[in-house]
Amino acid sequence: MEPVMSDFRQFLVAFRYQLRSYFRTWRFLGLLVFVLLVAGAILGLQLHRGVTTVTTNNPTAGGYLSGYLSTVGDAVIIVGAFLGGDALAVDLAGGPGYLMLSQPVRRSSLLAGRYLAATVTGIAIGLVYYVFAAGAVQYFYGTIPSSLLSSLGFALLFLLAVLAVAFFFSSFFRNPTVSIVASILILLIGFPILTSVGELTGTEPWYSLDYGSQAITSVFTSNFSHETTTHIGALKGRGGITLTTFSPYPWEGAVIMLVYFVAFLAASYVIYRFKEVKG
Repeated sequence: MEPVMSDFRQFLVAFRYQLRSYFRTWRFLGLLVFVLLVAGAILGLQLHRGVTTVTTNNPTAGGYLSGYLSTVGDAVIIVGAFLGGDALAVDLAGGPGYLMLSQPVRRSSLLAGRYLAATVTGIAIGLVYYVFAAGAVQYFYGTIPSSLLSSLGFALLFLLAVLAVAFFFSSFFRNPTVSIVASILILLIGFPILTSVGELTGTEPWYSLDYGSQAITSVFTSNFSHETTTHIGALKGRGGITLTTFSPYPWEGAVIMLVYFVAFLAASYVIYRFKEVKG
């Protein structure tokens, strides 16, 4: 009788096989090409417009990076949803997963190994976006602001939170496709709606992950304002619409993303740990 592998050994095996799955299914290459196309298209358009036009529209390097990285949040969501959306659902749907979980393997080791594999893969893909941003700002402004590193840190924290949400849906749904689609819809549409509702009602949307992710670009703002009120349609006090726009403090955005990371990853484990597998 062969000895049972240690928890750490199970974790390493899960990590290795999940990485291999990303390469075998061409998911890593597909997502990498997607990010390359997005980052390259933005840079190509700006190169076409010329240095003078770009620097005139954005006098500071920070302002330029804020615009260039404005789509990085959406890119992180797409990457995270496709990496983590089906990581656990493949087991709960039966078939090969039934055979996997019928073995003396801890589900916590499987989840941890797969989550780390998704994180490492997501970082490798996301770094490409920031390499483009660093090269672009160096070309146009001759400098790379130190705030770019802070933005990268917040983007990494956002990736951890996005993967946690994707793993949650992956543990909740048995169908891998449904879990991926649900992750994308909630992250790309659901959370931004929560943020918009808060701003329309004049309430800071601290409960929205989308709101917390704004710290990725707010670190480039020199004249940062946490709350801005705009009156639309009529004079103040005589009707019209009052729109309050909030921007999270960097520490606040980090706390929001950290809470989502911990809460949803913990919920993922609880569901995955106790959910019955259908053979």
